[in-house]
Amino acid sequence: MDVATGAVTPYKDPDALMAQCEEAMVCNGSRVMAAAAEGPLVSVGSGGFGMPGRWFSDDVRPDGVSAKTGFLDSSNGEAYGAEGGRLLAHWDRAGRDGADVDPVWSVHDVRTGRLQARVECGYEGVRHSVSGRSTSRDYSVITSPSGRYLAAGPVAFDLERKKGICLYGDGDRKTIALASLRDDGTAHGTVEEESASSGSAPVVVELNLATGAADGAAKVLGAGVEIPYRTDVSGSGLFVTRDEAENVRVSSRRER
Repeated sequence: MDVATGAVTPYKDPDALMAQCEEAMVCNGSRVMAAAAEGPLVSVGSGGFGMPGRWFSDDVRPDGVSAKTGFLDSSNGEAYGAEGGRLLAHWDRAGRDGADVDPVWSVHDVRTGRLQARVECGYEGVRHSVSGRSTSRDYSVITSPSGRYLAAGPVAFDLERKKGICLYGDGDRKTIALASLRDDGTAHGTVEEESASSGSAPVVVELNLATGAADGAAKVLGAGVEIPYRTDVSGSGLFVTRDEAENVRVSSRRER
């Protein structure tokens, strides 16, 4: 829906939008993930994504990523989410002799598919059903107010520097899942493994994406610290919490 005019464009059968589905063996489960003036962004059920009649993921693959994947030789690439005119995508990679290698995460312009940044990160990102189709995502795609920074859980990008940062745990470090981003690169998130193992409130940390800092430079703020849901250009934060009666409380707080 165009919120400025109220005009509504229905997409009743996303499978029928993509020409690639005419040849795919399994194309059920396609969905429209975002929309631009040029058309809808479609995630194909069997793999791949794009904008009908404009671009497809095969043509915007990052370096080191094969065009096909899986037993059905489906198109590689899965659209994880979209925000602010940008798409976050996940790509499988095959190592030598079947060795496991970290997947590639990339950010693309929704309108053109143009690659903006990439990073290799061990986070898989998407849970799959028995049929192989994606069923759920652990984190939402978030951006800073200006759009310079983008993240989904432990995968983050500084799009001005065209640099990705992986905050996924690898045995020597714990996973940090980002929840909010500021234009100066300040990011807040939680230490995932810490909260899961202890059963207590998540440990909240702060780090600076502008310096390319990984978890080693994260500043621990403590357990139970509230994280803003969004920040604006002035640095104020939007907080979504619950009161003593479990009612949702939304508040805007100015930075001191």
